[in-house]
Amino acid sequence: MLNHCRLPLLSFCLVFTVWGISSCGQQVQDTAESSESSQAVTESESSTESESTESQAELEQTRTKQAPQSTRQSSEVTSKKVKVFFPKTPNSNTDFTYVESVWRTTTNEGIARFAIEELLEGPTDNESSKGFINAVQLSGSSNCGEDFTLSISQGVAKLKFCKTVVSRGVGDDARAISAVQATLKQFSTVQSVIVLDRDGNCLGDQSGQNLCLTSIKKQEKLTANSKLAIKGIGPVQVGMTVEEASRAAGVKIVTNGANTNPECVYYKPADKLEGINFMVTGDRIARVDITTKGITTISGAGIGDTEARIKSLYPGQIEVTPHPYVEEGHYLTFIPKSSADKNYRVI
Repeated sequence: MLNHCRLPLLSFCLVFTVWGISSCGQQVQDTAESSESSQAVTESESSTESESTESQAELEQTRTKQAPQSTRQSSEVTSKKVKVFFPKTPNSNTDFTYVESVWRTTTNEGIARFAIEELLEGPTDNESSKGFINAVQLSGSSNCGEDFTLSISQGVAKLKFCKTVVSRGVGDDARAISAVQATLKQFSTVQSVIVLDRDGNCLGDQSGQNLCLTSIKKQEKLTANSKLAIKGIGPVQVGMTVEEASRAAGVKIVTNGANTNPECVYYKPADKLEGINFMVTGDRIARVDITTKGITTISGAGIGDTEARIKSLYPGQIEVTPHPYVEEGHYLTFIPKSSADKNYRVI
């Protein structure tokens, strides 16, 4: 991608770039509750998912669900792959937020709902033998006619269970919430998740104050104080369309007037937020470029930092490669450890 679509870099490569590993003009699309999102899983610098020791082929199961054909021709049906996150022992015995992902395949359009259905169905026998365990178990009758309801609006996914969630205490509650959040946050249309019990109260909230509802603040806007993460900057995520990014940012995202390659179009915020550029391929954001010292990563890395500081912020995760144009210069590339983050880089 960098060979085909390159934003002119500042001297000595003083630029931070977040990008997904793909080629210009190639973009995999997915669907989350009738809203499109990138099939590449969303990321964060402080992810609780771990690098699975199993290969994708070993984790990928035969569990596949097909949507009713109705009038649609079978030749038009497209299979979609989605990740489902489960707690995995022994790590989840002590870290209640620890989850890892497995693959599922479906032809359903409502892929976010399908992912939660698979979460409730639990791991396969093969996955269970590897340490994956159930995250959520339901019992009793439903008060809505189904196991749960799910809505996604303005970046917030609200999941309400319609049956009683079986829990032996805070550990079970935390595992359930972490699995639900990780499963839903893989979609670019979801930035935060609310999990409710059958009575509409926050799952696992022992305070009685429904803190999950009051803690959802007014949607974050893109500002000069926004932080760069491995999935994007502030509320703008890699995989969003320009329209989705504009809604999330609270400011119109417009072309920057310097586009010469139709396969890779560059955009920027319209309200004079300097130093932020978005590279768009296939109508979706594929890369975020930062060219100002004022914006840093979540961990505090920024333009002008020494190599030693960058390495100290991300110990064991910085790959050094030669710069193709600056003699004795080189790139510092952040390599995430999480399997969910493997297709993204910060340079």
